Amino acid sequence: MTLLHSIFPNPEEMTAVLGGGISGLAAAYYLKTLGSSSRILVFEASHRLGGWINSTTHEDGTVYELGPRTLRAAGNAGANTLALAESLGLTEKIISINYSHASTKNRMIQVNGKLHKLPNSLKTAFTKSPPFSKPLALYALKDLFAKKVINSDESLFSFVNRRFGLEVANYAIDPMTRGIFAGNARDLSVLSLAKRMHEVEQQYGSVLGGLLKDRKNAEKPDSALTKCELVKQARKEKWAVWSLLGGLECFVKVLEEKLLQDGIEIRRNTPVKGIKKSGRKLVVQTEEEEMEIKNLVSCLPSRNLSTIVSSVSLELATLLGSIPYTTVGVVNLEYPGHLLNEPAFGYLVPSSEPNKVLGVIFDTCTFPQGDRTILTVMMGGYWFESLFGNNPPLESLLDVAMKEVKETLKISIKPVRHKVSILKDCIPQYNVGHFERVHNSRKLIHDLKLPLTLAGNSYDGVGVNDAIMSARKAVL
Repeated sequence: MTLLHSIFPNPEEMTAVLGGGISGLAAAYYLKTLGSSSRILVFEASHRLGGWINSTTHEDGTVYELGPRTLRAAGNAGANTLALAESLGLTEKIISINYSHASTKNRMIQVNGKLHKLPNSLKTAFTKSPPFSKPLALYALKDLFAKKVINSDESLFSFVNRRFGLEVANYAIDPMTRGIFAGNARDLSVLSLAKRMHEVEQQYGSVLGGLLKDRKNAEKPDSALTKCELVKQARKEKWAVWSLLGGLECFVKVLEEKLLQDGIEIRRNTPVKGIKKSGRKLVVQTEEEEMEIKNLVSCLPSRNLSTIVSSVSLELATLLGSIPYTTVGVVNLEYPGHLLNEPAFGYLVPSSEPNKVLGVIFDTCTFPQGDRTILTVMMGGYWFESLFGNNPPLESLLDVAMKEVKETLKISIKPVRHKVSILKDCIPQYNVGHFERVHNSRKLIHDLKLPLTLAGNSYDGVGVNDAIMSARKAVL
Protein backbone atom coordinates (compact mmCIF):
# COMPACT_ATOMS: atom_id res chain seq x y z
CA MET A 1 0.00 0.00 0.00
CA THR A 2 1.15 3.55 -0.67
CA LEU A 3 0.15 6.82 0.88
CA LEU A 4 -1.51 8.95 -1.78
CA HIS A 5 0.69 12.04 -1.50
CA SER A 6 1.14 12.05 -5.27
CA ILE A 7 -2.60 12.16 -5.94
CA PHE A 8 -3.58 14.29 -2.96
CA PRO A 9 -0.67 16.65 -2.29
CA ASN A 10 -2.39 18.10 0.78
CA PRO A 11 -3.76 15.01 2.54
CA GLU A 12 -4.32 17.03 5.71
CA GLU A 13 -7.04 18.89 3.82
CA MET A 14 -8.93 15.75 2.88
CA THR A 15 -12.27 14.75 4.41
CA ALA A 16 -13.68 11.26 3.92
CA VAL A 17 -17.24 10.03 4.34
CA LEU A 18 -17.70 6.33 4.96
CA GLY A 19 -20.89 4.92 3.47
CA GLY A 20 -22.88 5.92 0.41
CA GLY A 21 -26.33 5.58 1.95
CA ILE A 22 -28.59 8.60 2.27
CA SER A 23 -26.77 9.84 5.39
CA GLY A 24 -23.35 9.55 3.74
CA LEU A 25 -24.47 11.39 0.62
CA ALA A 26 -26.17 14.04 2.75
CA ALA A 27 -23.02 14.44 4.86
CA ALA A 28 -20.94 15.05 1.73
CA TYR A 29 -23.53 17.55 0.50
CA TYR A 30 -23.56 19.49 3.77
CA LEU A 31 -19.77 19.49 3.95
CA LYS A 32 -19.62 21.13 0.54
CA THR A 33 -22.48 23.60 1.00
CA LEU A 34 -21.23 24.68 4.43
CA GLY A 35 -17.99 25.78 2.84
CA SER A 36 -15.51 22.99 3.52
CA SER A 37 -12.25 23.66 1.69
CA SER A 38 -11.20 20.01 1.97
CA ARG A 39 -11.29 17.48 -0.80
CA ILE A 40 -14.32 15.32 -0.08
CA LEU A 41 -14.30 11.61 -0.84
CA VAL A 42 -17.16 9.15 -0.28
CA PHE A 43 -16.41 5.43 0.13
CA GLU A 44 -19.18 2.93 -0.62
CA ALA A 45 -18.55 -0.79 -0.25
CA SER A 46 -21.25 -1.93 -2.69
CA HIS A 47 -22.01 -1.16 -6.33
CA ARG A 48 -25.01 1.04 -5.55
CA LEU A 49 -25.79 4.14 -3.50
CA GLY A 50 -28.72 4.88 -1.23
CA GLY A 51 -28.44 2.09 1.32
CA TRP A 52 -31.88 0.75 2.17
CA ILE A 53 -33.64 3.30 -0.03
CA ASN A 54 -34.29 1.10 -3.05
CA SER A 55 -36.99 1.72 -5.66
CA THR A 56 -37.62 -0.84 -8.41
CA THR A 57 -39.21 0.66 -11.53
CA HIS A 58 -40.72 -1.68 -14.12
CA GLU A 59 -40.84 -1.01 -17.86
CA ASP A 60 -44.44 0.20 -17.59
CA GLY A 61 -43.45 2.73 -14.90
CA THR A 62 -44.84 0.81 -11.93
CA VAL A 63 -42.73 1.38 -8.80
CA TYR A 64 -42.07 -1.01 -5.93
CA GLU A 65 -40.36 0.29 -2.81
CA LEU A 66 -38.14 -2.31 -1.17
CA GLY A 67 -37.26 -0.08 1.76
CA PRO A 68 -38.59 3.29 2.99
CA ARG A 69 -41.46 4.60 0.88
CA THR A 70 -42.58 7.87 2.48
CA LEU A 71 -41.06 10.71 4.49
CA ARG A 72 -42.81 12.50 7.32
CA ALA A 73 -43.13 16.26 7.04
CA ALA A 74 -43.45 16.98 10.77
CA GLY A 75 -40.79 18.29 13.15
CA ASN A 76 -37.41 19.86 12.51
CA ALA A 77 -36.04 16.64 11.01
CA GLY A 78 -38.93 16.59 8.54
CA ALA A 79 -38.40 20.27 7.73
CA ASN A 80 -34.69 19.67 7.22
CA THR A 81 -35.34 16.98 4.60
CA LEU A 82 -37.84 19.23 2.83
CA ALA A 83 -35.24 22.00 2.75
CA LEU A 84 -32.70 19.58 1.27
CA ALA A 85 -35.23 18.46 -1.36
CA GLU A 86 -35.91 22.08 -2.31
CA SER A 87 -32.21 22.88 -2.60
CA LEU A 88 -31.81 19.90 -4.95
CA GLY A 89 -34.61 21.14 -7.22
CA LEU A 90 -37.00 18.30 -6.34
CA THR A 91 -40.06 20.42 -5.55
CA GLU A 92 -41.90 19.60 -8.79
CA LYS A 93 -41.34 15.85 -8.32
CA ILE A 94 -42.92 15.71 -4.86
CA ILE A 95 -46.18 13.84 -4.27
CA SER A 96 -47.78 14.41 -0.88
CA ILE A 97 -50.79 13.46 1.19
CA ASN A 98 -52.27 15.45 4.07
CA TYR A 99 -53.67 14.49 7.44
CA SER A 100 -57.23 14.07 6.13
CA HIS A 101 -56.19 11.33 3.68
CA ALA A 102 -57.48 7.82 4.36
CA SER A 103 -54.00 6.34 4.52
CA THR A 104 -53.12 8.82 7.25
CA LYS A 105 -56.30 8.37 9.28
CA ASN A 106 -56.89 4.65 8.86
CA ARG A 107 -54.27 2.47 10.50
CA MET A 108 -55.14 -1.02 11.61
CA ILE A 109 -53.88 -3.93 13.66
CA GLN A 110 -54.68 -7.60 13.24
CA VAL A 111 -55.87 -9.44 16.35
CA ASN A 112 -57.32 -12.96 16.30
CA GLY A 113 -57.24 -12.91 12.53
CA LYS A 114 -59.40 -9.79 12.27
CA LEU A 115 -58.50 -6.22 11.36
CA HIS A 116 -59.29 -3.44 13.82
CA LYS A 117 -59.01 0.26 13.09
CA LEU A 118 -57.02 2.18 15.68
CA PRO A 119 -58.68 5.26 17.23
CA ASN A 120 -57.73 8.34 15.20
CA SER A 121 -59.75 11.24 16.63
CA LEU A 122 -60.93 12.78 19.88
CA LYS A 123 -64.32 11.18 19.36
CA THR A 124 -62.94 7.66 18.88
CA ALA A 125 -60.65 8.13 21.88
CA PHE A 126 -63.78 8.25 24.04
CA THR A 127 -65.37 5.25 22.31
CA LYS A 128 -64.58 1.61 23.03
CA SER A 129 -62.86 0.20 19.95
CA PRO A 130 -61.88 -3.47 19.77
CA PRO A 131 -59.45 -4.99 20.57
CA PHE A 132 -59.31 -2.46 23.45
CA SER A 133 -61.72 -3.30 26.25
CA LYS A 134 -62.37 0.36 27.10
CA PRO A 135 -61.93 3.79 25.51
CA LEU A 136 -58.33 4.98 25.13
CA ALA A 137 -59.09 8.08 27.15
CA LEU A 138 -59.52 5.90 30.23
CA TYR A 139 -56.07 4.40 29.73
CA ALA A 140 -54.71 7.93 29.61
CA LEU A 141 -56.24 8.62 33.02
CA LYS A 142 -54.21 5.74 34.46
CA ASP A 143 -51.06 7.77 33.82
CA LEU A 144 -52.23 10.49 36.21
CA PHE A 145 -52.29 8.01 39.10
CA ALA A 146 -49.52 5.58 38.17
CA LYS A 147 -46.52 5.48 40.48
CA LYS A 148 -43.28 6.97 39.19
CA VAL A 149 -40.41 4.53 38.92
CA ILE A 150 -37.03 6.25 39.08
CA ASN A 151 -34.64 4.81 36.51
CA SER A 152 -32.16 5.80 33.83
CA ASP A 153 -33.85 3.69 31.16
CA GLU A 154 -36.26 0.77 30.69
CA SER A 155 -38.00 -0.99 27.86
CA LEU A 156 -40.66 0.94 25.97
CA PHE A 157 -43.13 -1.89 26.61
CA SER A 158 -42.51 -1.79 30.35
CA PHE A 159 -42.82 2.00 30.47
CA VAL A 160 -46.12 2.12 28.58
CA ASN A 161 -47.52 -0.88 30.45
CA ARG A 162 -47.04 0.70 33.88
CA ARG A 163 -48.13 4.19 32.81
CA PHE A 164 -51.04 3.40 30.47
CA GLY A 165 -51.85 -0.29 30.86
CA LEU A 166 -51.16 -3.65 29.27
CA GLU A 167 -53.63 -3.29 26.40
CA VAL A 168 -52.00 -0.07 25.19
CA ALA A 169 -48.60 -1.78 25.36
CA ASN A 170 -49.88 -4.89 23.57
CA TYR A 171 -52.05 -3.32 20.87
CA ALA A 172 -50.43 0.07 20.24
CA ILE A 173 -46.75 0.03 21.23
CA ASP A 174 -45.89 -3.59 20.38
CA PRO A 175 -47.16 -3.45 16.76
CA MET A 176 -45.81 0.08 16.27
CA THR A 177 -42.26 -0.98 17.16
CA ARG A 178 -42.62 -4.00 14.87
CA GLY A 179 -43.64 -1.67 12.05
CA ILE A 180 -40.87 0.90 12.58
CA PHE A 181 -37.99 -1.16 13.99
CA ALA A 182 -39.07 -4.71 13.10
CA GLY A 183 -38.18 -5.08 16.76
CA ASN A 184 -39.33 -6.31 20.14
CA ALA A 185 -40.82 -3.56 22.31
CA ARG A 186 -39.79 -5.55 25.39
CA ASP A 187 -36.13 -4.89 24.50
CA LEU A 188 -36.27 -1.43 22.93
CA SER A 189 -35.32 1.61 24.98
CA VAL A 190 -37.85 4.22 26.11
CA LEU A 191 -35.01 6.72 26.56
CA SER A 192 -34.00 6.34 22.91
CA LEU A 193 -37.48 6.08 21.37
CA ALA A 194 -39.56 8.30 23.65
CA LYS A 195 -36.96 10.39 25.46
CA ARG A 196 -39.25 13.30 26.25
CA MET A 197 -41.94 11.06 27.74
CA HIS A 198 -39.36 9.41 29.96
CA GLU A 199 -37.84 12.73 31.02
CA VAL A 200 -41.12 14.37 32.03
CA GLU A 201 -42.16 11.28 33.99
CA GLN A 202 -38.86 11.31 35.87
CA GLN A 203 -39.24 15.02 36.63
CA TYR A 204 -42.98 15.40 37.21
CA GLY A 205 -44.18 11.86 37.97
CA SER A 206 -46.63 11.78 35.06
CA VAL A 207 -46.35 11.77 31.28
CA LEU A 208 -49.50 13.75 30.46
CA GLY A 209 -49.14 16.13 33.38
CA GLY A 210 -45.44 16.53 32.70
CA LEU A 211 -45.97 17.37 29.04
CA LEU A 212 -48.44 20.08 30.05
CA LYS A 213 -46.15 21.53 32.71
CA ASP A 214 -43.03 21.31 30.58
CA ARG A 215 -44.37 22.84 27.36
CA LYS A 216 -41.54 25.40 27.32
CA ASN A 217 -39.04 22.61 26.67
CA ALA A 218 -40.90 21.02 23.77
CA GLU A 219 -39.10 21.04 20.42
CA LYS A 220 -39.29 24.48 18.87
CA PRO A 221 -39.33 25.00 15.11
CA ASP A 222 -35.92 25.81 13.64
CA SER A 223 -36.37 29.35 12.35
CA ALA A 224 -33.83 28.80 9.56
CA LEU A 225 -35.83 25.84 8.25
CA THR A 226 -39.25 27.47 8.53
CA LYS A 227 -38.13 30.08 6.00
CA CYS A 228 -37.89 27.39 3.33
CA GLU A 229 -40.72 27.73 0.79
CA LEU A 230 -41.33 23.98 0.63
CA VAL A 231 -41.59 23.79 4.41
CA LYS A 232 -44.09 26.65 4.33
CA GLN A 233 -46.11 24.82 1.68
CA ALA A 234 -46.07 21.56 3.65
CA ARG A 235 -47.28 23.33 6.79
CA LYS A 236 -49.98 25.26 4.93
CA GLU A 237 -51.28 22.17 3.13
CA LYS A 238 -50.90 20.00 6.25
CA TRP A 239 -48.74 17.33 4.68
CA ALA A 240 -48.52 14.12 6.66
CA VAL A 241 -46.05 12.29 4.41
CA TRP A 242 -44.54 12.71 0.97
CA SER A 243 -42.54 10.87 -1.63
CA LEU A 244 -41.22 11.46 -5.13
CA LEU A 245 -42.42 10.56 -8.60
CA GLY A 246 -40.49 7.46 -9.56
CA GLY A 247 -39.88 6.47 -5.94
CA LEU A 248 -37.67 7.66 -3.11
CA GLU A 249 -34.53 6.49 -4.90
CA CYS A 250 -34.98 9.56 -7.10
CA PHE A 251 -33.74 11.52 -4.05
CA VAL A 252 -30.54 9.47 -4.02
CA LYS A 253 -29.91 9.87 -7.77
CA VAL A 254 -30.39 13.63 -7.74
CA LEU A 255 -28.19 13.98 -4.66
CA GLU A 256 -25.48 11.91 -6.34
CA GLU A 257 -25.64 14.10 -9.46
CA LYS A 258 -25.27 17.21 -7.32
CA LEU A 259 -22.24 15.81 -5.49
CA LEU A 260 -20.49 14.86 -8.72
CA GLN A 261 -21.19 18.31 -10.18
CA ASP A 262 -19.57 19.83 -7.09
CA GLY A 263 -16.41 17.79 -7.59
CA ILE A 264 -16.98 15.28 -4.81
CA GLU A 265 -15.48 11.89 -5.61
CA ILE A 266 -17.67 8.84 -4.96
CA ARG A 267 -15.89 5.49 -4.91
CA ARG A 268 -18.24 2.52 -5.29
CA ASN A 269 -17.14 -1.07 -4.67
CA THR A 270 -14.50 0.27 -2.28
CA PRO A 271 -14.93 -1.14 1.22
CA VAL A 272 -12.76 0.38 3.91
CA LYS A 273 -10.75 -2.42 5.53
CA GLY A 274 -9.26 -0.56 8.45
CA ILE A 275 -8.51 2.75 10.14
CA LYS A 276 -5.24 3.66 11.86
CA LYS A 277 -4.26 6.69 13.88
CA SER A 278 -1.44 8.86 12.57
CA GLY A 279 -0.77 11.79 14.87
CA ARG A 280 -3.84 13.99 14.77
CA LYS A 281 -5.08 12.38 11.60
CA LEU A 282 -6.51 9.02 10.62
CA VAL A 283 -5.32 6.70 7.89
CA VAL A 284 -8.07 5.01 5.89
CA GLN A 285 -7.12 1.65 4.40
CA THR A 286 -8.75 0.01 1.38
CA GLU A 287 -7.65 -3.01 -0.66
CA GLU A 288 -5.71 -0.76 -3.03
CA GLU A 289 -4.39 2.15 -0.99
CA GLU A 290 -3.96 4.11 2.21
CA MET A 291 -4.64 7.78 2.68
CA GLU A 292 -4.33 10.28 5.50
CA ILE A 293 -7.56 12.01 6.43
CA LYS A 294 -7.97 15.23 8.35
CA ASN A 295 -11.65 14.56 9.19
CA LEU A 296 -13.66 11.37 8.92
CA VAL A 297 -17.46 11.14 8.99
CA SER A 298 -18.69 7.59 9.41
CA CYS A 299 -22.19 6.86 8.17
CA LEU A 300 -21.58 3.13 8.21
CA PRO A 301 -23.75 0.82 10.30
CA SER A 302 -22.18 0.71 13.74
CA ARG A 303 -21.32 -2.98 13.45
CA ASN A 304 -19.44 -2.33 10.18
CA LEU A 305 -17.51 0.54 11.72
CA SER A 306 -16.73 -1.65 14.73
CA THR A 307 -14.71 -4.07 12.63
CA ILE A 308 -12.47 -1.37 11.15
CA VAL A 309 -11.71 0.76 14.24
CA SER A 310 -10.39 -2.05 16.44
CA SER A 311 -6.76 -1.09 15.77
CA VAL A 312 -7.55 2.43 17.00
CA SER A 313 -9.58 1.44 20.07
CA LEU A 314 -10.86 -1.97 21.14
CA GLU A 315 -13.17 -0.26 23.61
CA LEU A 316 -14.79 1.81 20.85
CA ALA A 317 -15.07 -1.27 18.64
CA THR A 318 -16.81 -3.15 21.46
CA LEU A 319 -19.27 -0.33 22.11
CA LEU A 320 -20.16 0.01 18.43
CA GLY A 321 -20.41 -3.75 17.98
CA SER A 322 -22.91 -4.07 20.84
CA ILE A 323 -25.74 -2.49 18.81
CA PRO A 324 -27.81 -5.37 17.35
CA TYR A 325 -29.62 -5.42 13.98
CA THR A 326 -32.66 -7.19 12.56
CA THR A 327 -33.32 -8.77 9.17
CA VAL A 328 -36.60 -8.18 7.35
CA GLY A 329 -38.23 -10.13 4.55
CA VAL A 330 -40.05 -7.84 2.10
CA VAL A 331 -42.52 -9.11 -0.49
CA ASN A 332 -44.07 -6.72 -3.04
CA LEU A 333 -47.30 -8.05 -4.55
CA GLU A 334 -49.11 -6.52 -7.53
CA TYR A 335 -52.71 -7.32 -8.48
CA PRO A 336 -54.98 -6.05 -11.27
CA GLY A 337 -57.79 -3.70 -10.24
CA HIS A 338 -58.64 -2.14 -6.88
CA LEU A 339 -59.12 -5.06 -4.51
CA LEU A 340 -59.13 -3.52 -1.01
CA ASN A 341 -62.44 -3.03 0.74
CA GLU A 342 -61.32 -0.04 2.78
CA PRO A 343 -58.52 2.46 2.07
CA ALA A 344 -55.85 2.62 4.76
CA PHE A 345 -52.13 2.83 5.31
CA GLY A 346 -52.18 -0.88 6.05
CA TYR A 347 -52.08 -3.01 9.18
CA LEU A 348 -49.59 -4.27 11.74
CA VAL A 349 -49.56 -7.54 13.63
CA PRO A 350 -48.78 -7.65 17.38
CA SER A 351 -46.15 -10.16 18.48
CA SER A 352 -48.78 -11.98 20.53
CA GLU A 353 -50.39 -13.20 17.30
CA PRO A 354 -49.30 -16.56 15.79
CA ASN A 355 -48.17 -14.87 12.59
CA LYS A 356 -44.85 -14.65 10.74
CA VAL A 357 -45.88 -11.32 9.25
CA LEU A 358 -45.02 -7.97 10.87
CA GLY A 359 -47.50 -6.03 8.79
CA VAL A 360 -48.89 -5.26 5.34
CA ILE A 361 -48.64 -1.83 3.68
CA PHE A 362 -51.34 -0.77 1.19
CA ASP A 363 -48.98 1.08 -1.15
CA THR A 364 -51.50 2.13 -3.77
CA CYS A 365 -53.88 3.51 -1.17
CA THR A 366 -51.27 6.14 -0.34
CA PHE A 367 -50.02 6.76 -3.88
CA PRO A 368 -52.22 5.18 -6.59
CA GLN A 369 -50.53 3.67 -9.64
CA GLY A 370 -53.32 3.24 -12.15
CA ASP A 371 -55.80 0.36 -12.05
CA ARG A 372 -53.79 -1.90 -9.77
CA THR A 373 -53.33 -2.86 -6.14
CA ILE A 374 -49.79 -3.03 -4.78
CA LEU A 375 -49.12 -4.39 -1.31
CA THR A 376 -45.88 -4.77 0.64
CA VAL A 377 -45.73 -7.62 3.16
CA MET A 378 -43.04 -7.35 5.86
CA MET A 379 -41.98 -10.35 7.91
CA GLY A 380 -39.43 -11.65 10.38
CA GLY A 381 -37.55 -8.79 11.98
CA TYR A 382 -36.42 -9.63 15.51
CA TRP A 383 -37.95 -13.07 14.97
CA PHE A 384 -36.57 -13.69 11.44
CA GLU A 385 -34.06 -16.41 12.24
CA SER A 386 -36.37 -18.34 14.56
CA LEU A 387 -39.16 -18.26 11.95
CA PHE A 388 -37.26 -18.71 8.70
CA GLY A 389 -33.70 -19.79 9.50
CA ASN A 390 -30.47 -18.19 8.29
CA ASN A 391 -30.95 -18.42 4.54
CA PRO A 392 -34.54 -19.29 3.58
CA PRO A 393 -35.55 -19.77 -0.06
CA LEU A 394 -37.34 -16.72 -1.45
CA GLU A 395 -40.27 -18.92 -2.46
CA SER A 396 -41.02 -19.64 1.21
CA LEU A 397 -41.39 -15.92 1.95
CA LEU A 398 -43.63 -15.50 -1.10
CA ASP A 399 -45.84 -18.33 0.12
CA VAL A 400 -46.18 -16.70 3.55
CA ALA A 401 -47.06 -13.34 1.97
CA MET A 402 -49.68 -14.77 -0.39
CA LYS A 403 -51.24 -16.82 2.41
CA GLU A 404 -51.45 -13.71 4.62
CA VAL A 405 -53.11 -11.64 1.90
CA LYS A 406 -55.56 -14.42 1.12
CA GLU A 407 -56.58 -15.08 4.73
CA THR A 408 -56.73 -11.50 6.00
CA LEU A 409 -57.58 -9.40 2.94
CA LYS A 410 -59.54 -12.14 1.11
CA ILE A 411 -57.47 -11.68 -2.06
CA SER A 412 -57.30 -15.18 -3.50
CA ILE A 413 -56.11 -14.45 -7.04
CA LYS A 414 -52.44 -14.76 -7.87
CA PRO A 415 -50.42 -11.57 -8.20
CA VAL A 416 -49.50 -10.54 -11.75
CA ARG A 417 -46.04 -9.55 -10.52
CA HIS A 418 -44.08 -9.87 -7.34
CA LYS A 419 -40.65 -9.23 -5.87
CA VAL A 420 -39.14 -10.92 -2.84
CA SER A 421 -36.20 -9.41 -0.95
CA ILE A 422 -34.33 -10.25 2.24
CA LEU A 423 -32.91 -7.10 3.82
CA LYS A 424 -30.09 -8.51 5.93
CA ASP A 425 -29.33 -6.58 9.14
CA CYS A 426 -31.24 -3.57 7.86
CA ILE A 427 -32.54 -1.95 11.05
CA PRO A 428 -30.45 -1.19 14.16
CA GLN A 429 -32.14 -1.99 17.45
CA TYR A 430 -32.11 0.71 20.11
CA ASN A 431 -32.26 -1.66 23.04
CA VAL A 432 -32.29 -0.57 26.69
CA GLY A 433 -29.01 1.24 27.33
CA HIS A 434 -28.64 2.39 23.71
CA PHE A 435 -28.52 6.09 24.62
CA GLU A 436 -25.67 5.45 27.06
CA ARG A 437 -23.78 3.29 24.55
CA VAL A 438 -23.94 6.02 21.91
CA HIS A 439 -22.98 8.71 24.45
CA ASN A 440 -20.01 6.65 25.65
CA SER A 441 -18.90 6.00 22.07
CA ARG A 442 -18.87 9.70 21.24
CA LYS A 443 -17.19 10.57 24.53
CA LEU A 444 -14.47 8.02 23.87
CA ILE A 445 -13.88 9.45 20.39
CA HIS A 446 -13.56 12.90 21.99
CA ASP A 447 -11.23 11.69 24.73
CA LEU A 448 -9.01 9.90 22.21
CA LYS A 449 -8.93 13.08 20.12
CA LEU A 450 -9.99 11.19 17.01
CA PRO A 451 -11.09 13.32 14.02
CA LEU A 452 -14.10 11.01 13.67
CA THR A 453 -17.81 11.83 13.73
CA LEU A 454 -20.65 9.30 13.94
CA ALA A 455 -23.77 9.75 11.80
CA GLY A 456 -26.42 7.55 10.21
CA ASN A 457 -29.32 5.52 11.55
CA SER A 458 -27.33 3.46 14.06
CA TYR A 459 -27.38 6.21 16.68
CA ASP A 460 -30.07 8.88 16.86
CA GLY A 461 -33.06 7.61 14.87
CA VAL A 462 -33.71 4.96 12.22
CA GLY A 463 -35.86 7.01 9.84
CA VAL A 464 -34.63 8.70 6.66
CA ASN A 465 -35.28 12.14 8.17
CA ASP A 466 -33.24 11.17 11.24
CA ALA A 467 -30.37 9.91 9.10
CA ILE A 468 -30.24 13.11 7.05
CA MET A 469 -30.46 15.28 10.16
CA SER A 470 -27.66 13.30 11.81
CA ALA A 471 -25.49 13.95 8.75
CA ARG A 472 -26.17 17.69 8.98
CA LYS A 473 -25.34 17.79 12.69
CA ALA A 474 -22.20 15.74 12.13
CA VAL A 475 -20.60 18.34 9.88
CA LEU A 476 -21.74 21.56 11.58
